[in-house]
Amino acid sequence: MWLDQLAKVTGICSALAIVIGAIYASIELRNNTRAVRAAAFQQVINSFAQISFEIANNRDLVELFLRGAKDFKSLNEVDRAQFSFMLLSFLRRAENVLFQSSSHVLSNEHWPGIRNSVAAILTPHGSRDCWIEIKDRFNPEFQGFVDSLLSART
Repeated sequence: MWLDQLAKVTGICSALAIVIGAIYASIELRNNTRAVRAAAFQQVINSFAQISFEIANNRDLVELFLRGAKDFKSLNEVDRAQFSFMLLSFLRRAENVLFQSSSHVLSNEHWPGIRNSVAAILTPHGSRDCWIEIKDRFNPEFQGFVDSLLSART
């Protein structure tokens, strides 16, 4: 009889330990998810800040960016290539954010500011002309996103 009672108490304690362990694991999982999202967003911000700083820190690149955004087709071959690489680099970062948002690594709240930056960069006619030339280098989902963003701005 005493062994039966001990077995019941042990069973109850085991069940409680399992419940407490599951609660603890879910709390840790939620905290880890938050940490991963925060790190991912910080990486995104650092990436966009880096390219912006690199362009802003070089007067020739700023001038090229302004000329290319206005009239991409008038640039010489070297300047067209350099402008295309700048735009490609910027848009690769945005493509990454779209992917991370679609994968729920980043929340949708992180996306509007970057979406507005993409729209601002691609609104000038020269940037749109460049986009038409480089868009096939991006995945179809991102191409559709950019095209719908641009059509909403016209």
